[in-house]
Amino acid sequence: MESKCYLQVNAVVVPYPSVDASPELADLTDLTDGQATEDLRIFSAPYKAIKLALRSIKGLNCVLKWVAGIQDSATSFNRNVVGCGVTASQDLTNLINANVQIVNTCSSLVNQKSGVCADTDAEGSTISNSCFAKTLAGVWNLNKQVKAAIKLAGKLPKTGPNAVACVNDAVSTLVTYYTAFPQNMVTCSKLTS
Repeated sequence: MESKCYLQVNAVVVPYPSVDASPELADLTDLTDGQATEDLRIFSAPYKAIKLALRSIKGLNCVLKWVAGIQDSATSFNRNVVGCGVTASQDLTNLINANVQIVNTCSSLVNQKSGVCADTDAEGSTISNSCFAKTLAGVWNLNKQVKAAIKLAGKLPKTGPNAVACVNDAVSTLVTYYTAFPQNMVTCSKLTS
């Protein structure tokens, strides 16, 4: 009797961009903060929406508007929870710390508008490869942070002795805004210059 052995391999193929490559094919292996291409999940719908949005000035401005909204939402949540006057559980402390990271990521992205993306304000301007790559990496990182914060929010008690109405209201508002983030990126991806 003859036995057969089968081997299955899963691989991701990342195209190597040419000199004439458009921004969406920019070499993303040299992104800041040591992020590698495999971290970008290049086949996911949110990633594609973000990438499409960053192809136009209107899309970039739309993305940055929603990034600022996420920042405001995270800041408001932390302020509201402190205003509740309750002792924070470990789960709530984890969510507050996650929001601090989100605020920092958002600040960095918003500040890119005056840094690496400064030339996008001029009439008839285009998005440079550097602006595209850094914004894409930053927004994708923010997307991952938002997903993690939503998971942390799900761990908080909704009922029982450890549930506080004030905190639950703040969490509900936060999760509603965070959950809308991927769809907002889709909306931004439909804008053209």
